[in-house]
Order: sequence, then C-alpha cells, then structure tokens
Amino acid sequence: MVRTRVAFHCGGPVLTIHQGRHDMDNRPVIKGSSRTLIVAAMVAALTMLSLFATGAAPAQAATHADSRAAAHADGVSIDVGGSGDATFIADTYGTGGITDSKPDNVASLPNWSRTVSHPIPAEIWHTARHTESSYSVPDLTPGATYEVRLYFMDWYFTRAPKQRIFDVAINGTKVLTDFDIRGTLIDEGADGAAAFGLEKDFQVTVPADGTVTLDFIRGAANQPQINAIAIVPATE
Repeated sequence: MVRTRVAFHCGGPVLTIHQGRHDMDNRPVIKGSSRTLIVAAMVAALTMLSLFATGAAPAQAATHADSRAAAHADGVSIDVGGSGDATFIADTYGTGGITDSKPDNVASLPNWSRTVSHPIPAEIWHTARHTESSYSVPDLTPGATYEVRLYFMDWYFTRAPKQRIFDVAINGTKVLTDFDIRGTLIDEGADGAAAFGLEKDFQVTVPADGTVTLDFIRGAANQPQINAIAIVPATE
C-alpha cells in the first residue's frame, strides 16, 4: 500500500510518500491506483506552488510602490531654472515655461527678513522659470501634510507694481490670485531698484497618488515667474 500526504510549510507545499510493499532491492512497489494517487498529489502540490508564486508578485509590487512613495517622504527642494546645490535638486518635475537667470547688473536682496521666513542660498534665487509652467512633484507620503514654500524674485519689474500679475494653484486649488510680486514687496516697505526675495508658504495634504501639482497661471499682466520650490513636512 502507498500512502501520500501533502503538507505545507512557510516555504511552500511538501509532498511526502509513505511506501508499503518493497521489492527485493528495497524499492517501493507502486501499481495501478497507487501510481494515480501519487500523480494526483504531485499535481496538487504543483498547483499550490503556483498559487504561492502568484501571491508573491503583488506583494513585491506593493513593497516597490511603498518604497517609491517614501522617496521624498522628508521633502524635496527644487532649484527652478538652475542646476541645484547640496540642498536643492536641479530643475526637475517641471513642464512649460522658459528658464532665466538674473542679469549681473541687477542688484538683489534675496533673503530680506520682512518677506522671507526660510532663507535659501542666493544662487538659488537667481534662476527662474517665467511664462506659464507646472510642476508635479511625486513620491511624497500620501495623506501627510507638507508645507509648500514658493520663492519669487522679479528682476525685470523692480520699481512699479502691477507689472506682473498671475495666479498660483496647488492640486487644482488657487492659493494666490492676482499675485503681484513687486506690489507685495512695496506693501512690505521695499524700495529702490533692487530685486527683493519674496516667500509664500502653504500647507497641503498629499493625495493618494503621492503627488503635489503646482500651476503658475497667466493673469492680468505679463507672465508668471517662480524661482524656487521647497516642499517640507509640516511641523505643529
């Protein structure tokens, strides 16, 4: 008689065959229905192995997605129009717009304390994208709250207000409407012909796909401009 048992362990199914009668060389004697039973057991074992393999693939894909989503879990800073430095990555994730850099003959006050809460390196201020553009920043933690810091410096319209007016939207919601870089700076006391830095901060909850989208939209005058973007985990 031949008895067949299929057992399952962490590594998968294990086929165990218990032999009854043996021939003179101590080999199991398998006949007719016994042979059929063994084949059936082997088919069952192979089927279970296939199920184990099928179940492993989605788990691996989920693990990959989780690690991808964590890539910018601690935030990311983008040198718009520039090549980046130790703290800002080069201009990435953006579409549209025209890159630009500050002319050497224009003086700048990038980290003016009245309008900049989180100073950044001067060279990051001195590059930009103007005309309409969008940034889709991926790999943030879904459901988490981040602070989006937008840095603006206008070196073309440095004297009068209402020369550059535009809107800014985050994930489809406008956060700045009829935004006037120079007009905002003048309201804070800026004067002279220097290009002053201006920071605007917004809190955003990251959607399920882990991506924050920023749109710089043409308004009533001239074209939008953005110099740098920082997205950092929000603090209480």
